[in-house]
Amino acid sequence: MEFVSIVFFGWVVSFIAIVWLIPGRYTQYILAIFGITFIFIIAPIAGIILLAESLICYYAGKQHRKQQWIYTLLSISLVFTAFLVCKYLALKNSILFPLGIAYFTFRLIHYVQEKYKNRLREHSFTEFMAYITFFPTYLIGPINLFPEFLQDLRRRRWDETKFSYGIERMIYGYAQLVIGNFLINFLLKNWVSENIVSTSDFINQFVYSVQFWLDLYVRFSAYTSIVIGISAMAGFNVQENFNYPFFATNIREFWQRWHMSLTNWCREYIYVPLAAITRKPFLAIGATMVTIGIWHELSFRYILWGIYHSLGIIIFEKYSSRNTGKLAQNKIFVALSKSVGVCVTIIFVILSFPIVSIINDLIMNLLK
Repeated sequence: MEFVSIVFFGWVVSFIAIVWLIPGRYTQYILAIFGITFIFIIAPIAGIILLAESLICYYAGKQHRKQQWIYTLLSISLVFTAFLVCKYLALKNSILFPLGIAYFTFRLIHYVQEKYKNRLREHSFTEFMAYITFFPTYLIGPINLFPEFLQDLRRRRWDETKFSYGIERMIYGYAQLVIGNFLINFLLKNWVSENIVSTSDFINQFVYSVQFWLDLYVRFSAYTSIVIGISAMAGFNVQENFNYPFFATNIREFWQRWHMSLTNWCREYIYVPLAAITRKPFLAIGATMVTIGIWHELSFRYILWGIYHSLGIIIFEKYSSRNTGKLAQNKIFVALSKSVGVCVTIIFVILSFPIVSIINDLIMNLLK
């Protein structure tokens, strides 16, 4: 990982310098070359998979309209199957999981679906490859979308304010990473080990889950800030990925604030079409959350984790109060309900791993 960090930092400096020194008409070629070279340096297996799948998906999008749906379906099936196979092999320690495959898999599926729906402007293969291999977002996201990327690529102009914002955002991200790591993985971890000693596995798992969620948020929101900063310095806009999720007043809102690019992708390409086909939104919610679980890890535990969160969203949708009538106009009641909602949501999220671990262990023991 240290090697990846050193290569990444060196690539950032040369990347920013070159994209502004060369004439704008060559930007797409530089981006594609930079991206492909970076990927093959840090993850050759991922590079081979990405190139093969990119060629297939681009070719699928170029087919005649009458045949395009077949090629679109086949390319999506192939890309997602390759993703699952790599996940499975990585879980079995057969191979190292190809770095970045989770992100470029979902970008490719986004691309072929948008191409089939005829929502994309005409573009070249080089522009497509510049998007798929855009190295700031390659390793840690967000899942940036092709239409926005293409617009930025074609309209890039030097902007001092944007470049300055990029520097500030990158510094902020690194500061958040350093300070957050010190507070959570040093101070909090030491305080817990010295003051919270329990023989209960559930309490230990709960405490671990608190540390895990805090660490996960700090790290990935910091990484997102770094990526947004680098992209802004190069003249590209990258969407936010976190919007203070621990201030969400319910579990549905939490997932609208947490890893937003992944949530938005799943809503667009899983929830909406499945809800339209089945007319069963609750089934679509379940499929969406299970997909998010599998995206993190292909295991029975994460399938249960997805089901756990989908049940939380379904229960909230079905039984939550709509704050109608006079109470909805009472400021004290609204403030109190929001505060209670935030607390309940945080506890529900933190309990996800302890509860899922217990259920997973029970099922595994029954199957023995």
